[in-house]
Amino acid sequence: MSYSNCNRMPGVIAVRWIKAANLSSHLLEKYIAGVPVALGTIGNELKLEDTASASGLNSVENNGLTSKAELEFKTMDEVPRDEDIAWAVQDADGNWWLIGTRERPFPVVEISQSTGTPGGDPAVATVKVTHSAKIALIPVAL
Repeated sequence: MSYSNCNRMPGVIAVRWIKAANLSSHLLEKYIAGVPVALGTIGNELKLEDTASASGLNSVENNGLTSKAELEFKTMDEVPRDEDIAWAVQDADGNWWLIGTRERPFPVVEISQSTGTPGGDPAVATVKVTHSAKIALIPVAL
């Protein structure tokens, strides 16, 4: 038996990156056990250049839960390329969500650059983050 459902956040208003090594250990296990999860670090906020989006897909296949989160945004800020990072995302309702933890697997980050137009549009990077885990979007307190 299998099923899946997709949840889309009610608008992303803030995105922060956090070095995975700076997070507490076993945040996913704490959340599963019902322990409220607090980040303990605020991370590095990125200035969003356009509307950002995030979604989560939960699936049950062969009696096992799998979850996938996707985050996409545009920014002119520098995004780390050579570190294991997690992402804190704030939705329009003020809730914070964590994508990735201190432990593997880490989110996959794709960054594509575009040049600005002669009319004055800025050169921006489009960042797409995907993460698959037992639970890929963890509600957290910042």
